[in-house]
Amino acid sequence: MYQDKDYEHMLFYFAYKTFIGAADEIIEQHGMLRQHHRFLFFICKKPGITVKELLTVLEISKQGSQSTLKVLKEKALITEQPSPQDKRLKELYPTEQGIQLIDTLNAAQRHLFETTFKVAGDRWVEVMESLAEMRPGFSLIKEEGQ
Repeated sequence: MYQDKDYEHMLFYFAYKTFIGAADEIIEQHGMLRQHHRFLFFICKKPGITVKELLTVLEISKQGSQSTLKVLKEKALITEQPSPQDKRLKELYPTEQGIQLIDTLNAAQRHLFETTFKVAGDRWVEVMESLAEMRPGFSLIKEEGQ
């Protein structure tokens, strides 16, 4: 812990800006914004995620999702299908083009992490996991990755 009690806040802010900046530049070349990246990331992470589950993960309202999902569908990055179990639910799936784009975005951010880990080590992952576990959508996504 540093003497300046706000140093960690400042550090986290600038680190986050660096992390998201790596992908923002790429996604903007495709005529989209950060929210499109977030949606596409979780749809690719959990193919078949329902709109309701996605809203839980992203902690947003249904109104906040409609325009973003519309753009992703128009750009042929995702498809929407009724759930076989409950036709009222809509499941979201990435297209091959969506998977390729998220792979490009993830590669840029992964490269940034790998470069940073070589210098700083990876103990910070424990801190980030502890913070992430406080969010309701983290357990839904974490279960899929294990």
